Amino acid sequence: MQPLKAFFCRMLKFIFRPREMAITAVAFLLIGILRFITFHVDVFNPVAQAIKGFSTTDVFYDMMLASPADTSNAIVIVDITRLHNRDSIATVLEEVDALEPAAIDVDVVFEYPKEPIGDMHLVNVAATLSNAVFSFKMMDPDRQRNEFTRQVHSFFASDLGLAEGFVNVDRSMTREIPLCLEMQGKAYPSVIARMLEVLQDKPFDYQHHRKHLINYEPTIFRVIPYDSVQHYAQYITGHIVMFGGAYESVDVLYTPLGQMHGIQVLCYAMKTMLEMKQQIDISGILFWLLSILFAYIGVCIIMAYKDMVLKFPDGIVAEILRTIFIISIFIFILMMLYMSGAFMLFVKWRINFDLTPTLSVMALATTAADIVRITIKYTCPKLYARMY
Repeated sequence: MQPLKAFFCRMLKFIFRPREMAITAVAFLLIGILRFITFHVDVFNPVAQAIKGFSTTDVFYDMMLASPADTSNAIVIVDITRLHNRDSIATVLEEVDALEPAAIDVDVVFEYPKEPIGDMHLVNVAATLSNAVFSFKMMDPDRQRNEFTRQVHSFFASDLGLAEGFVNVDRSMTREIPLCLEMQGKAYPSVIARMLEVLQDKPFDYQHHRKHLINYEPTIFRVIPYDSVQHYAQYITGHIVMFGGAYESVDVLYTPLGQMHGIQVLCYAMKTMLEMKQQIDISGILFWLLSILFAYIGVCIIMAYKDMVLKFPDGIVAEILRTIFIISIFIFILMMLYMSGAFMLFVKWRINFDLTPTLSVMALATTAADIVRITIKYTCPKLYARMY
C-alpha cells in the first residue's frame, strides 16, 4: 500500500506543477489581452482580419499540396468564360444536355433580358432541361436580423418554374458551404442542396443541414472549353457538369488552398457532399479543455528544457543553450511536432483540432515565465526561494 501511495504522490507532483500552471494561465491571459486590443483598436484591424481568417486546417491542406492531386471522375467544368453572347451560351448548354450528364449546375444568373433572339433561344433550352439547377443570388443582408432582404434570379426562372439554388458563400475565407439561408422567415436551399436532390431523386433536408465544412483535399477538376464539348463527351455523359466561367476575374474567393474561382469552390463543395467526408471538428468545451491540456504539457516541456540547461556546468556550451535563440529553436521544433501529430489525425481520420491557442501559449511561454518569476520574486520571496 505504501509503494502505491508513494507512486501516486510522485505522479501528482509530476502532473501538478504550480509554476507551469501559473505560466500557462498567464500565457492564456496575454493571448486574451492581445486579442482584445487587436479586435478593438482600429489601427490593428488588418491584423484582426488575418487572425480571424486563420485556422491550422489551412496549413494541413497546404501540406497536402506536396502530394499529387487526384482527378475527379464525377465532376467536370464546362467553361464559358469567353462566351458573352446568350445565343452561343444556349447552344453550348444544349450540346451539354444532349450528352446526358447526371446533372447540370448552371452557374450563371441571367438577370435581365438582353438579346431578343439569344434570350428566346436560352429560354427554350432552359424549358427542356430536366436535370439542371439554375443559380440565384441572395442580396443585401440585414446584419441585425441575420438574413437577406433581396434576391436576384434569372429573368425567366419564375415563368418556367426552374429548380434553383443560391450560390452565396463567405468571401473572406471560404471554409464551408451554406446549404440553407433565410429571407423573411422562409428557408431557401443552395445550389449544392438542389443538385443533391437531382442526383439522389429525393428531397434533401437542407433546413436541418444548414451548412457543411468543405473538404479541400487537393483535387483536379477537368475544365472543358465551350468549343470542345463533343471532343470530351466521355467526361460529360453520366457526370456532374458545372456550367459556368472557370476563369472569371471577378469571381475569385479565398480558400485554404489560396485564391480560387467560385465555380471551383462549388466543385469542392459538391465533391464533399457526394463523398460525405465531413471532418470531425473538435469545438466547444472539449476544444478548450484539450487546448489547455496540450498547452500545459508544452509549457512543462519548455520549462523542463530551461531547468535542464540551467544545471549544466558553466561554459560556452551552457551559455549557448541558454540563449533566447536556441530556446526559440527548441520551442519551434516542439510546435512542429504538435503540428505533425495534428496533421496525422487530420489526414487519417479527418479529426480537425485547431492548434492556434495551444501554439500561441507555447510561443509566449518564455515571456509568461518571466512575468511569473518577477511577480513571485517581488510579492512572495519565500515562495520564490522554493521555486527558483
